[in-house]
Amino acid sequence: MKRNNFTLSLLVIFLFLFISCTQTEAVEYTTGQEVYEARCSACHGKDFGGRVGPSIDATSNAAIMPESYWIQTITKGKGSMPAQRLTDNEVSLVIEYILSNY
Repeated sequence: MKRNNFTLSLLVIFLFLFISCTQTEAVEYTTGQEVYEARCSACHGKDFGGRVGPSIDATSNAAIMPESYWIQTITKGKGSMPAQRLTDNEVSLVIEYILSNY
């Protein structure tokens, strides 16, 4: 009986330590440029010209899309682009940043 309690206690302690060590503090970006550089530029390029992901510059089809398209694409993903886990504010900031550079 004591061995089972000891084993259970060790398991609970291990799980607690594992969970607390793997959680990281969420970073909320405050500018659209920060969001873009951290979450978008690796695929879409710093100049919006595309890399692994398509171009989203002023000459792209994305440039003429309504804001609802951008929100849907960012939050739900599209094609090979995965959905991005951003706050509503971060989504608005990054859309504003991209569109302001056209």
